[in-house]
Amino acid sequence: MTRLILVRHGETDWNVTGRAQGHHDEPLNERGLAQAEMLGRFVRDNFVVQTIWSSDLVRCARTADAIGAPIQLSQTIREIDFGEWEGQLWDDIGGIDPLGRQRLSSGDPDFCPPGGESMGDVLERARHFLDETAVLDAEGDVAIVAHGGSLKCLMIVLLGLPQTALGRFHFSNCGVSVVGAGNGPATLMSFNQTAHLDGLTPIT
Repeated sequence: MTRLILVRHGETDWNVTGRAQGHHDEPLNERGLAQAEMLGRFVRDNFVVQTIWSSDLVRCARTADAIGAPIQLSQTIREIDFGEWEGQLWDDIGGIDPLGRQRLSSGDPDFCPPGGESMGDVLERARHFLDETAVLDAEGDVAIVAHGGSLKCLMIVLLGLPQTALGRFHFSNCGVSVVGAGNGPATLMSFNQTAHLDGLTPIT
């Protein structure tokens, strides 16, 4: 059986201030670096990771590096492109376009921020990633370090859930979810574990 260890990147300053990050290459802050080190210890103690697939953005790549296994970078599992919203405060976006903000938060796969992409687009990227990398055919443990939006889409595809379930998932910084894949449908073994962060309360 393959175990896919899904990890959201560590905290960034834009997470703390509540800005839309998207494809902006924001690094981990000091707290995020500490989260990554705690994550790395947890993964090494509980799994035997042979390969890590990581978004190519630095907040994910640095988080993946703390796990201590060979890393392959992929643009396909980047966060949703927020277009004109990128860099803006979520509170400001909600004031300017409350309906659009609500549609995005609810996981509406058809909503597209101005100049950006929809969650439906990210779902297609998730499907392409799983097909292209053949991670479901791997033996043992494979880690995937990505973003809140792309992890939601990977979860939907892996578990065969309807697109309407997109809004049900929330991934904490350096939270760990495990999906088992083998003969038959994939199964959710654990979701958004954060106990390994030793009292570092997640902000986002």
